[in-house]
Amino acid sequence: MSIRAVTFSLATVLALSLVGPAPSRAQETYVDIAIADAHLHLLDFLQNGDYLENGQIVEKVPGAALPAGQRGKRIDAVLWAMDQANVSHALVTGMPFLKKWSEDEPVRPAYYLDATSRVVRARDKDYHVALAIEDFKRDGGEAALRQLDRLYPCVSGFDGTDLGAVDMIVKRMKEFPGVFKCIGEVMSRHDDLTNLTTEERPRANHPALLRIFDFAGEHGIPVSLHHNIAPVSPGEDPQEPLYLPELIDAFGASPDTIFIWCHAGISRRVNVPNLVSHLDDVLDEHRNHVFIDLSWVVYPDYVLEDLAAWSTLIRRYPENFVIGSDAVGRFGDYTDQIRIYGALFDALGDVDLIEGLATANFLRIMRREGVKLDSSYRYPETRYTLQPIAPR
Repeated sequence: MSIRAVTFSLATVLALSLVGPAPSRAQETYVDIAIADAHLHLLDFLQNGDYLENGQIVEKVPGAALPAGQRGKRIDAVLWAMDQANVSHALVTGMPFLKKWSEDEPVRPAYYLDATSRVVRARDKDYHVALAIEDFKRDGGEAALRQLDRLYPCVSGFDGTDLGAVDMIVKRMKEFPGVFKCIGEVMSRHDDLTNLTTEERPRANHPALLRIFDFAGEHGIPVSLHHNIAPVSPGEDPQEPLYLPELIDAFGASPDTIFIWCHAGISRRVNVPNLVSHLDDVLDEHRNHVFIDLSWVVYPDYVLEDLAAWSTLIRRYPENFVIGSDAVGRFGDYTDQIRIYGALFDALGDVDLIEGLATANFLRIMRREGVKLDSSYRYPETRYTLQPIAPR
């Protein structure tokens, strides 16, 4: 596998911006600011993802599969897109849910909100990520290893209500030593995505997740956590942050765990007045281990609506915010997905603040090396369970 296509320099990116449509203000003004993408999905809700073939993006389609040995083309696509957009590093995860195509739906849904059919857990998604990385590494030699230093692969294919879920994570990390560097996106209180799941629903302070967070803290593994601050709103009715106490419980129980709180607790149709004030309270207590991701809908729906308040909050906690694309297996238009933060950069004004938000904060909290667990390691059975269990 050639990685020539994923080694564009900044000069190449600038040259490409001179052809075709005029670049946006964000691209035009801040293209020289490298970004670390704190939120990127290799796969979509059908477990598909774009890949690179002969230097060209091949768009994801249902039923497509890359043969064994060629799965690294998905990593080629990610790195190609990152270089196009001057993105230095990225947190890379799969998609922990699969959207079901029910028999009463005439058209296949591709997104979790496309239809009322259920979403089911995609337990094999971590294999998709790990095998893509292994194939890329095998075919690319030393140059591939240098490229992989830019990526932070995550484990997320588990049931957040299963007390044994931490063991699934341990197994994946033992199966692929040195591959995974973080855990997530952990799904908890995710608007209609949660509503479309069946049986028990996860929440941030569920014992199963507390066991995972505890394991992560023990081994210095960052956790990317999606936990909405409130329920979805009927119409545009404001909602109280009913789910915030659950999150605070989790943060308090895991003071040694690094959390990236996805989308500042917001997703579609979540309308919380005074969100900045709530975030201020959280960071005032947990600034040492909680970091807020401003990707997806929180940016247009909240940040751009009150840049003054958000820039003030970031100035107060300059090391606690990161940004991302929330790309979902689609990389042909990746630059447009990640280069959206120009207005916020303008509001901040200070180069050090901008570079911290864009790159430095993310790199400071992530681990450089993949996790390698001893073959004998076992997470304790008795932590966060109802009663002690005699060892076997």
